[in-house]
Amino acid sequence: DLSGSVQYMMCDIGDGFSLRALTDDGDPRSPVISKDGRFFYYLANPRDDAGVAGISLKRVDLQSFRAETMAIYDAPVDGIGKRPLNAVPRIGSLRADGRMLCSGFNFRTDNGEPHFAPVFVDLETLSINGFDWEPYSWRVGGSYFRGDDPAHLGHLLMGKCNRSQQWDKDGNYTEKWYSDVHRGQLHIVDEAGSIVGTVPIGGEKEGVDHPCWRGGRYEVTTHSGRFDTAPHWRGTIMCAEPIACDPALWASPKDIPGARRFEMTRKFIRPDVCHQSWHVDGIHGAFDTEGWAGRGTPCLQGPSAFLYLGTVIENGREEPYILTKYLLHPRSSWNSAFTENCQELSPDLKTVFFNSDWCGKIGHPQVFAVRGFTFPEAQ
Repeated sequence: DLSGSVQYMMCDIGDGFSLRALTDDGDPRSPVISKDGRFFYYLANPRDDAGVAGISLKRVDLQSFRAETMAIYDAPVDGIGKRPLNAVPRIGSLRADGRMLCSGFNFRTDNGEPHFAPVFVDLETLSINGFDWEPYSWRVGGSYFRGDDPAHLGHLLMGKCNRSQQWDKDGNYTEKWYSDVHRGQLHIVDEAGSIVGTVPIGGEKEGVDHPCWRGGRYEVTTHSGRFDTAPHWRGTIMCAEPIACDPALWASPKDIPGARRFEMTRKFIRPDVCHQSWHVDGIHGAFDTEGWAGRGTPCLQGPSAFLYLGTVIENGREEPYILTKYLLHPRSSWNSAFTENCQELSPDLKTVFFNSDWCGKIGHPQVFAVRGFTFPEAQ
């Protein structure tokens, strides 16, 4: 359903992939599953027909399927000083210890202009706070470090877009830059909003997109469109360790002195990467290739976007690289963001889930699963 009505369901892969609805709200956002796997948490935006003001924190018991409202956030949020208007359409992020949920809100303003900010909900005390980041950008929120190193607990991967982006009801796009630097940067930020490190990827002829933690390692990987390694565009996977540096160097992160950074797809001639899904071990991953027009390699049926598996080779003689193995062609149309592959690797390394509209109506994706594969191994 592409009407804008989103609901969440639980798929039991041990029961013939049976489905069970978890939500029936008009606009659920920021879903996460508790660390012990017992509860499904999400935020629900206010509904005119429900008579409830504010944003609701709800949870569903995944054993009894009992749903309950844990808290309603309508008062000014600490650190922002404004009342919430709605939660933005971003996936939530759960801190590694399972206590904090990171999301993003749009806040009420006197002039009606949007004011976006990341927010943090304590799932034990139900308190909420936030900090200002880029109030003009709806791409707020962050991704918590996935590892168990206590020194990095509470560190978030966050991007600075330096611009606002809007689409009107007819699909017309407008943007406004708020910086002389017309590109995004990736930073590591603590829960107080302080930048504790910068990801040394991005700059002239090197883009950043779809960034994520390399599993549970304190390294960041990103799809990086590059024009400096071949006569043609290459969609690479760049990896780097965050580094503290002078803010004057943020304009061109790839040139930060002393940074450790490397291309993980350097032995793959046409990686054409778009999305990444990393296992927490930081060794195994599932990846897809770019399907938008003008990128990648055309093929007879659908765009060139195929799925492949990767195993990171760490031999001590060179920087790590990804050994690749073709998985399948999803045959999705890529006619909108809804039909991108968006693959996810299961925690037990046995299943890859992905989107495709191949078997249904064009533009209306279904979720597929593939099993029975093995990861590539060094010979």
